[in-house]
Amino acid sequence: MPAQNPLTAAVRSYKAAFSGLSPEAWVLATVMLINRAGTMVLPFLSLYLTEGLHFSLEDTGYVMACFGAGSMLGAFNGGYWTDRIGSYRVQSFALFGGSILFLGLSFISNFWLLCAGVFLLTAIADMVRPANSAAVFEYAKPENVTKAFSLNRMAINLGFSLGPAAAGLIAALNYQGLFWADALTCFGAGILFTAYFRKRQPRSQREVKPKGRSPFRDPSAMAFSALVLIFAVIFFQLVASLPLYYRNEYNLSEEMIGLLLGANGVLVVGVEMVFVNWAQNRIKPRFAIALGCVILALSFASLNLLDGVPNLFLSMGILSVAEILAMPFMISWITLRAGDASRGRYLGLYAATYALGHILAPILGTRTIAGPGFEMLWWICVGLALLAALGFSQLPPATARQSQP
Repeated sequence: MPAQNPLTAAVRSYKAAFSGLSPEAWVLATVMLINRAGTMVLPFLSLYLTEGLHFSLEDTGYVMACFGAGSMLGAFNGGYWTDRIGSYRVQSFALFGGSILFLGLSFISNFWLLCAGVFLLTAIADMVRPANSAAVFEYAKPENVTKAFSLNRMAINLGFSLGPAAAGLIAALNYQGLFWADALTCFGAGILFTAYFRKRQPRSQREVKPKGRSPFRDPSAMAFSALVLIFAVIFFQLVASLPLYYRNEYNLSEEMIGLLLGANGVLVVGVEMVFVNWAQNRIKPRFAIALGCVILALSFASLNLLDGVPNLFLSMGILSVAEILAMPFMISWITLRAGDASRGRYLGLYAATYALGHILAPILGTRTIAGPGFEMLWWICVGLALLAALGFSQLPPATARQSQP
């Protein structure tokens, strides 16, 4: 049998990775692509606060912590109301509400008003995350649930690769324009979502059971969330500390910082779907996540062990591999663990855990930078990542309690 052409093999792998997905899954992914293409404020928020508004590092950390606190509340509320009134209403409210608040926030410069505004913005806008994840499950074909989640993540990462790259150009002209761009993309995503799903029913109706189990009474789910929190605190140094590191240690421009952050999304978009299609029946989720944590540790260790701008791209590439290994299986684990009656609440807890990571990451980052410095921060990240790897490897299978009430 003749050897297969590598290009042909690659094309077939990509076709297999994207085959069998429902039309609704593609539209939900497109909604998140548009929404996350507006991820322009967050990557440059720390620079906007320190250079545009001349806040101290400590005040910058507090504003970014408000971002995480609002996101945490939004995640819990999004999950709660998804179980009560359905994912459609929650997503519509979050997308249009976020658009209005992004626009309003662009005119605020007072520290306390900015804290309150950032909190309110994410408390509403981030309700979309658990609701959208629940919708992905509801509209996915049963045999393609993990692929549907990966498609959604691919769209989010594609948006995140476009957003920061465009944000770097906008920020070089006017930081306020970042808020306007986010407002526009939230509104556009809302229009597409409501136009397509307004009269559409899920492929299989959820049987709503108000007495579905709480994730807070599931020890394995709580252990999983604690480990996800450790992962999130490390991973979100991507937006909390790395832009400051790039500027302070290497004096990079906004455009170069945007390209570095955008490279993460490009790598994830190019590889994740093919990897998940190959790995979903070959690797146990908890071991894939654990390996991802080990590679995450390697990414931050390289910042201390190697030098030069090329190493910054190498470190970002290693971090992207860690994300590809860990994150697709994290959301699959918690979704399968939940069962139909509690899916919104479990996904709300999952999203809220990442939001709490948003709170803790900038506090850890800015305070460590202001004290011992960047080198100590990166070694702390290495130690926490290895601790998380050990914990994830000890988790039970996701389906251990799936059928229990």
